[in-house]
Amino acid sequence: MNLYKNNCWIISDNIVGHENQSICLAEKLQIKYEIKKIKKLNFFKRNLSLFFPSILFNNISYTSSYPKVIISCGKHTAYFANFLKKKMKKEIVSIFIQKPPIKTRNFDIVISPKHDKCEGKNIIKTNGALTKINKNYVRDINKKKKNPLLKKKFIAVLIGGQSRHHAFTNDVLEEIKRKLLIVVKKYRYNFLIFFSRRTGKKNEYFLRNNLKNKKFIFISNKSKKISYLEAISLAQAIIVSSDSVSMVSEACSTGKSIYLIDIPTKSKKFALFIKNLIDLKLINLFKNTISLKNNNNALNDTEYTVKKIKKKFNFFR
Repeated sequence: MNLYKNNCWIISDNIVGHENQSICLAEKLQIKYEIKKIKKLNFFKRNLSLFFPSILFNNISYTSSYPKVIISCGKHTAYFANFLKKKMKKEIVSIFIQKPPIKTRNFDIVISPKHDKCEGKNIIKTNGALTKINKNYVRDINKKKKNPLLKKKFIAVLIGGQSRHHAFTNDVLEEIKRKLLIVVKKYRYNFLIFFSRRTGKKNEYFLRNNLKNKKFIFISNKSKKISYLEAISLAQAIIVSSDSVSMVSEACSTGKSIYLIDIPTKSKKFALFIKNLIDLKLINLFKNTISLKNNNNALNDTEYTVKKIKKKFNFFR
């Protein structure tokens, strides 16, 4: 990596997915960053801060020295980024990831997935979430020394969990169990099953105790022995639940065959996100069989976004 050229604050709401997207962008732009963590504000305080920014000073250490770039992701971070942009004006570049809860013109650049339907001259539209994974990343991982478990051919299974948009019901778990028990008999490979923080102990316990086949290998979300990103880069194919934009985006960025465990949702945005990936032929619905052939298509949102930003601002070049 080249020497860092500019300094940056990443405003973090302590949500891992949000912070990871911001870090990914900063690293791809080759800028030195410092993470500034904030506490979440309730609806009243968030909106009141637009008129009384002093509310924000209790939320993050105040300093008279500001960076040249701010990257923020998630609605709670937008208000502090907005305050800094108003204070520093053209002396600072403010980049927001996702659809902001305030007007998009308060930021120099807004990076928003297409399903958010965010419009404006300063909008960069992506198909999914930003990730450091791409085909080059996958190629480099394949050259590195591997965990013994990853040396044998395997299929990765990524299990998410309950969210405000998705319900991991007993019926959903039964369907996941049924399909995995069918497909495991068709392939000689191991199935590495990764659980997320949202899977929950109860759901994880159910799957561990109902998937009785020695080819199923379970990986806790707290495991430090196996890197999740390394595993999906080395997998023959990936089966992923549909409840996480980040998780699905990462899978679709590998260039592997991706199969979706469709978790019912009432969110039109999530439905549009999945439909777009199906239309782009990046994913297939998981039924009772899978293909081990690599997909010629792959998401490349981060590189696309970086090119757009560099074109707009000379000092990133």
